[in-house]
Amino acid sequence: MTDIETMKDLSTCKDDWLKDAAKSADFTDDDTLLITIHRGAKQIGGSITEISMGRTAVLVDCGSELPGSQGSVRDEDIIKKIFCNRRRYTDHHLSGVLFTHYHGDHVGLMDRIPTDIPIYMDSATLTILRTLHKHTGNIAMQEMLSSGNERIRTFTPGKLLTIGDMNIIPFFVDHSAYHANMFLFESRITNHTVLHSGDFRSTGYMAKSLDIIPRLIHENYGKQVDVLLTEGTMMTRSTDAEHLRTEWDVKKEATNFMRDHRQIFVICSSTNFDSLTSFCNAARANKIPVYGNPYIIEMLKVFSDMAGKYTGLYGLPPIKGIDELKRARPKEGIVLLGSLLNRKNEDAYSLYDRYSHYMRDYKPHLIYSMWQGYLSPEHPAYDEGLATFVKRFGSSVKYIHSAGHADKAALAKFIEDVAPRKYIVPLHTENAAGFKALPIEDKYKEMVILPDDGDRIGFR
Repeated sequence: MTDIETMKDLSTCKDDWLKDAAKSADFTDDDTLLITIHRGAKQIGGSITEISMGRTAVLVDCGSELPGSQGSVRDEDIIKKIFCNRRRYTDHHLSGVLFTHYHGDHVGLMDRIPTDIPIYMDSATLTILRTLHKHTGNIAMQEMLSSGNERIRTFTPGKLLTIGDMNIIPFFVDHSAYHANMFLFESRITNHTVLHSGDFRSTGYMAKSLDIIPRLIHENYGKQVDVLLTEGTMMTRSTDAEHLRTEWDVKKEATNFMRDHRQIFVICSSTNFDSLTSFCNAARANKIPVYGNPYIIEMLKVFSDMAGKYTGLYGLPPIKGIDELKRARPKEGIVLLGSLLNRKNEDAYSLYDRYSHYMRDYKPHLIYSMWQGYLSPEHPAYDEGLATFVKRFGSSVKYIHSAGHADKAALAKFIEDVAPRKYIVPLHTENAAGFKALPIEDKYKEMVILPDDGDRIGFR
């Protein structure tokens, strides 16, 4: 194997793992477990992980980089490495790409996957992506996601999926994307197990799933996890109100805020169904009509129709169109704007004034429900258009947001609940080393290994 010397140089890894890595040159295809964090070992977003068991290799996610990313591997370079120059580092053909959820930093490079490689996602993710790309103008994605494309294969959370030498069990998990998934991989040859967490949190309406998954793995399926691949987005962010606020808190705060303020714009991702539900139901509690553009209305209907099969929690009030807002010129209303990311500065600036012609006695407030890094000129992800729009409101801005990722306490609990037996590999993080300082048992701290992007982890 060509990467052994590189692996020996990983001084942060524990000694027995290095011994396994050194021996891996003697592995045969049938008794090898290989894990490669192609991208994500040192950055948030742009996630691509490869897992090989026996003669079968799959990717988990194929994401594009986030705005302002400082990662070392660009999108074009990672595509060339994985799909064009593959034989330089492995003879494993890719048997599929599995997607954890529909956020762009996990699915953004989907249309670059060669046509002979199957794509796996759950039916909810497929439905959401189809709806989203009806409005993006991305013809390649529209064609790929079309109902006639047999490359797209759907799985059901909790039901076994078999790909070559792998058995895979997907698990529904709470995240700021509806119906995100974790994956438990088991080799059909050696019984090695790997749990890939995807993105998750403990603060959404479906947060109980985070407690249920380890029990399902251990009790229902009778499995133990050898290697845990876990996200660590919040390892670089302080524990402030955002990270501790649940979606129930978001709804309560929004309800209270709307009692005193009856003209409110809401900046919130159009695919963050939990938070949009919180704001819509807060408006309903205050008997304020809700307005949105055709895209947001369609997305909310798709979400509500899917989630409504399982719970009444996501039942939404009627959402009226912007045209109706123009005609009625109401004195009160909640206007859902989406994220407003990537707009030209002048367009964002004029948006505030445009709505003054739609509403009477125009004295609007703003609820901002996204990551604040977009508003900071010092941050690489700063979005000038969005920041300009927010500034138009002056002091009439209310920040109400529940983080989309697990904070340190939730990460620590999840690790101990999963109870991995061999290794913990952080990904989707800018502070992998911080896992060694989490409030977890020492035996788990010793399991943490810190490969760089592109390093291959191999053991029997």
